[in-house]
Amino acid sequence: MVAVVVRRFSIKQVVEKTGLEESEVRFYETTFREFLSFTRLETDYNEFNEDQIDILIRIKDLIQKRGFSVDEVKRELKSLLRKGGEKTAHARPESYARVIAVTSGKGGVGKTTLVVNIAVALALKRKKVAIFDADLGLANVHILMGVKPQFNLSHLIQDGFALEDVIATGPLGIQILSGGQGIRELANLREEERRTLLRQLDKLERTVEYLLVDTGAGISENVLRFASFADEIIVITTPNVVAAADAYSIIKILLSMEPNAKIGLVTNEVGNMYHSKNVFNRINTTTEKYLEYSLGDLGYIESDEYVRAANQLRKPLLLSFPESSAALSIKRITDTILNDKVFVNMRKDSSFQDLMGAVRRTMAGVGV
Repeated sequence: MVAVVVRRFSIKQVVEKTGLEESEVRFYETTFREFLSFTRLETDYNEFNEDQIDILIRIKDLIQKRGFSVDEVKRELKSLLRKGGEKTAHARPESYARVIAVTSGKGGVGKTTLVVNIAVALALKRKKVAIFDADLGLANVHILMGVKPQFNLSHLIQDGFALEDVIATGPLGIQILSGGQGIRELANLREEERRTLLRQLDKLERTVEYLLVDTGAGISENVLRFASFADEIIVITTPNVVAAADAYSIIKILLSMEPNAKIGLVTNEVGNMYHSKNVFNRINTTTEKYLEYSLGDLGYIESDEYVRAANQLRKPLLLSFPESSAALSIKRITDTILNDKVFVNMRKDSSFQDLMGAVRRTMAGVGV
């Protein structure tokens, strides 16, 4: 069983970290119980975790620096926790990466190949890129990158390794956080373990411009959570009827979890643009009719024998066969992603970059 490493702090340490008097900490704890008590987990009355400290600092700043009343602080915190609403001044600072999750309704549709080669396409444009391989326990980004990581996510969560110790470096300086292979416990992370991981990913997001999240396939809790945390989500499918149906299913669930999600569709293994449009229109029409949501058409990848050849070589397609039809397709998809007028989410804050974004998804029983 994987044991999550969670730091605990005494009331004295909380006073030192927040600059609050102990009486103020206790007052805030009582007054803002709905925002603080859920993070206590198994800690006792005199122990605090990092989430609680961050929220206490936020409350202190609102009251002491901005002069908010108690009711105004509660409204502000609720506005940060709410599911809906337009993007506000609390949006992502420039120092944070753009987080893009790539997911699919079923396996075997080319998800990891797409992630790896989008990363390469971005790196070729001199962007700083990292990949978090969130296909936990079955990770294979490093294989397609031709990299053998010494450490993986289990060392980060179970053994308390620092993020920089488990990051591997791939071609063009692309950073890779591997989810590990053959580690059953990683496939079913508990909420506290996901939160510990998110805190580490926040550090990674400060060092790069783009963070690509390669989720597992399907609708497991880990897949859905990691996808919904991102700024934008790419769903990849093939013309296969089952794959298309599964793609619609995961889109439906993601929108129920995060109504402000920005979701784009990539169709893989198609013969031409017209074939791709037919698949996209079929899924998008259903999405518009039943979910009242319009998907972004991010493009398509042509069926290409060089994709399999590149994977066999354990070298990204864009580096091994850069002029192949599939490579050119992925370059066009990357250009679409980089177009701020096409595929940038302006309706939701990055959940990795803001503690409150991660916290809002772990709250239980708080009416916001």
